Amino acid sequence: MDEELIQISEEIFRTIISRLTLQLRFMDLALNRYTFVPDTLEEFRCDGKFFHYPPIAVIKTFRNHPEELTRGYFHTVLHSVFQHGYFAQNRKGSLWNLACDMAVEDVILSLDLDCMRLDNDADKRREIQNIKSKLPVFTAQRIYHYLESLETDRIKLLTPLFSFDRHESWYDLRNVTGSSETLYGEETKGDPAGAGNNRFDQASHDTGESEEGEDPNADDKEIQQIRNALKDWKKISEKIETDLETFSREYGDKAETLIQSLKALHREKYDYSRFLSKFMRTGEKMQINDEDFDTIFYTYGLQLYKNLPLIEPLEYKEIQNVKELVIAIDTSGSVQGDIVQAFLQKTYNLFQQKENFFSRFHIHILQCDMKIQDIAVIHNAQQFDRYIEQLEIKGLGGTDFRPVFDYAEEQIRLGHFKDLGGLLYFTDGDGVYPKHRPPFMTAFLFPEGNKDITVPPWAIRYILEGEEFYAHPAGQNSD
Repeated sequence: MDEELIQISEEIFRTIISRLTLQLRFMDLALNRYTFVPDTLEEFRCDGKFFHYPPIAVIKTFRNHPEELTRGYFHTVLHSVFQHGYFAQNRKGSLWNLACDMAVEDVILSLDLDCMRLDNDADKRREIQNIKSKLPVFTAQRIYHYLESLETDRIKLLTPLFSFDRHESWYDLRNVTGSSETLYGEETKGDPAGAGNNRFDQASHDTGESEEGEDPNADDKEIQQIRNALKDWKKISEKIETDLETFSREYGDKAETLIQSLKALHREKYDYSRFLSKFMRTGEKMQINDEDFDTIFYTYGLQLYKNLPLIEPLEYKEIQNVKELVIAIDTSGSVQGDIVQAFLQKTYNLFQQKENFFSRFHIHILQCDMKIQDIAVIHNAQQFDRYIEQLEIKGLGGTDFRPVFDYAEEQIRLGHFKDLGGLLYFTDGDGVYPKHRPPFMTAFLFPEGNKDITVPPWAIRYILEGEEFYAHPAGQNSD
């Protein structure tokens, strides 16, 4: 590839970054995060670390329409800030791509910068306002669910209006090594920005795009760079929100859309992580324990004896993880449909964060209406994967919570649970509650619109709104 074209292209990107940083100082870290990679393909694509671009197209576009290239670059950066690539897993690609594109374009339109104005902005505003009028919060997740109700022809019409970069790498990122576990590893620390042990490796993704993705022959160094980038974007997005709410208040209403989008992103992570921590137990996990590892003796041994360290890293680390849990799904007619699927998917996302669970765990998933209709005992991620893929909802009767509690207490008496972390019960709340407090922590999770439901004082009440959990303490155990 012509080195001169590459040099000119990189100089153009430096110019774009300088212009954007001058007007959006709170975005400085995000704007300068990518490693630029020239590509023979006539398209832009980014995996959060490597920004692939066609040099000739960059030069021509910047010469004739500099606002278009500036807008496109910022569009891609916002995808990384909102970590859209991570949340792409297990979604229909054509819908998720459009939902994310609409979300970032809404932010760009609200900032209203001269260097990013385009002739079709009026069309974008009109389409966005139309969808905004039907949604309580305009996030990619909410837009995605709205788009599911639209005809395919309508999706095809909207897609070119909002798109800039290709998103294949969002879906193929785990295929860099052929295994999501190899890519994300044990160090994910349980946060969505750094975790992606997606067990739907065999699921098909309707990306509406070619199968072009990351290089399957990528070396370990490149894989590590991508892995670290996923973690870094979480920190960057948090810093942007903090800056906007403190030092960058002069941006005023123009930055309000970005602030609210970041709040929605971070609220989901923090609340769910806090929620999860209530059901954790202390135990040992096979994992390098860097905290108790003395690097001085290790490196001294390598220097003195070449390949013989004086001390090895500890292989076991005591951590707080979920090991035993009961998950109950109310399958009465009042909570059937998409909301049950949304809860199951959200629960699955919790399981795919390997740091939150021991390699072997003991999870009972129950389907129940007036009585228990189905019991699944899960010991590892692969079994949970198969359960989701083969799930068949059973029930449709009334609701009585007591059989699930009786079952959990019976399992404890039989010794099947040694240290039960607790019970998660997804329901609309319209049923018969136990009269007495159970010997384990309990949380009732409700679909949107059930905020007035009262639960027993010993339970935790959570509201599931769209794809976000909000905690509402109902008793002493919820603190």
